[in-house]
Amino acid sequence: MVAQNEQRRLAAILAADMVGYSRLMEVDERDTIARQKKYHTELINPKIAEHHGRIVKTTGDGMIVEFASVVDAVECAIAIQQEMMAREDAVLEDRRIQYRIGINLGDVTDQNGDLLGAGVNVAARLEGLAEPGGICVSRAARDQIRDLLNITLDDMGEVEVKNIKRPVRVFRVLKDGERPNAPRRSRISNRKPALIAALVVLAVAVAGLGAWTILPTYTLVSNEKPPSIGNPRLSIAVLPFTNLSGEKDQDYFADALTEDLTADLSRISGSFVISRSTAATYRGQNVDSKRVADELKVRYLLEGTIRKARSEVLVNVRLTDGNTGQQVWSERYEKAAGDMYAFQNEVTGQIARALNLELKDALSRQATRANAGNLEASDFALRAWADLWTRPQSPVTNKSALAHVARALAIDPDNAEALGVAAYAYARAATYKWGMSKEEALRKGIAAGEKSIALDSKNADAVYSLGFLYYAAGDTRKSQELMRQCIDLNRNHAPAYFFSGLNLIRLGRPHDAIHWVERALALSPRDPLRSVWYGTIARAQTLIGDDRLAIDTALKGVAANPKHSHNYAVLASAYAHLGDMNKANAALQDFKRRRPAISLSGYRRQLAADDPVALKTYERLLNGLRKAGLKN
Repeated sequence: MVAQNEQRRLAAILAADMVGYSRLMEVDERDTIARQKKYHTELINPKIAEHHGRIVKTTGDGMIVEFASVVDAVECAIAIQQEMMAREDAVLEDRRIQYRIGINLGDVTDQNGDLLGAGVNVAARLEGLAEPGGICVSRAARDQIRDLLNITLDDMGEVEVKNIKRPVRVFRVLKDGERPNAPRRSRISNRKPALIAALVVLAVAVAGLGAWTILPTYTLVSNEKPPSIGNPRLSIAVLPFTNLSGEKDQDYFADALTEDLTADLSRISGSFVISRSTAATYRGQNVDSKRVADELKVRYLLEGTIRKARSEVLVNVRLTDGNTGQQVWSERYEKAAGDMYAFQNEVTGQIARALNLELKDALSRQATRANAGNLEASDFALRAWADLWTRPQSPVTNKSALAHVARALAIDPDNAEALGVAAYAYARAATYKWGMSKEEALRKGIAAGEKSIALDSKNADAVYSLGFLYYAAGDTRKSQELMRQCIDLNRNHAPAYFFSGLNLIRLGRPHDAIHWVERALALSPRDPLRSVWYGTIARAQTLIGDDRLAIDTALKGVAANPKHSHNYAVLASAYAHLGDMNKANAALQDFKRRRPAISLSGYRRQLAADDPVALKTYERLLNGLRKAGLKN
């Protein structure tokens, strides 16, 4: 029988313990206590609160935390371990503070706030099995997250542990570079946790610490923040190459080369590459290297000229240090037009060697283009990309791009590049109803995108375009899956970060969305669509109740482009929540001037489609608009 002051319930339990606490205290007690306190104040406690956890109890070197959700518990553990590794990376190995974490879903007894029972005990034993900086979860916990989080779990088999009657099935959360091992059974009993951990670590051949693995497919994103930039080993902007051919018609070729090099430079390990959209704003300017590098917050600038005559191409390239204005490296190339793909890889490799950086082994999309069946078809595809990426968005440029695509596919029906361009053009057509119904644009675009990726799985822009189409179709989870695949292929793809944030709002995670859109702005600070991006951040800030910050962000969006309507919707809602009805009504009128037929129900459909999670997420924004006076 349960006592009156006891309650039983099912709970997700996180047990954490500091590695080598006694040794660290012996080496420097004051420093250890101070650093531990700082981590609890700045990192651990805020992360637990952010993921709706409750600290049940703490000891000198560990803690027990209760969560209502296993997803929250695992996400919290990953966030803590990632940040701890980043912060302690520069600390000498024997002085590092590291934690082991175990997570279990089980029945617990609540005695006036303290938790007891097997649910807690199993979590504590799992903590002892984790390596330093690692996380182990039970099978019960694994079953709750296996289809919800994008983490890789290594089945360590069944392990017999102290004071637990039955063996515990243990799963280890893998880090970058680690591969799952075959399931195994371990019979370890009545050992100290440190000894258990040591034996298991030896058994599974643990790799070094690293970032947590992101799988190529999943149903719901679990990362709170985009991949860390840290201190990039290469921060660079590729400024638009100058066309010296004397023919305006050849601008597309210079633009395509600029775009390709921008994408290829992401192959350099630790690179931060400014988006082509921002770089394009310097087209035709006599730039000052130091000023541009400072504006874009990059170290290097890559510039060049290109002259194309018939089948021959002459290219001059130079790499400049933005801090000093000095030239680091330059080269002159004379190639046949068909050799341009090899040239792009050659330039990227030269830069890597000049700066003593590591070029990733993975082939880029441009390298795979070399296998294109017909150069004339590829040339039309490049013209189509130039229409979409370097000219203003309009029905005219979209129609022109699709005309180039049609000519390319008439020559080579399996041209992956042209199909990828088509997917993006149809995504725009579906969004703005340009030249066809939304249904037709989605049908044609998804077919083209799927075929493009099947032919060339490394085409990041095609993956992005397909993700854009699924967003327009209302399939947010599929869109998010594709955006993350795009970032895996090109981690400097600014639009994919933006859409990742947009999708996270629809998935009910507006707080997380902000980080992703901020990354897009960092990669493309002068982007023509930055007003839209500011509006998305402001929308998320309103949804989490940060109205004053939302107003500041929305005003930045208005300054960037007064025509973009979403910023006025945020202003109207945020001012209404703050009780400033005069400004709320004024902002609403600005919104309605740009969207004369807008209604509350129509705006709700645009934001959330029919997704119940999105409808709930957008409720606060819509309530603010209702207060401001927007009618159904």
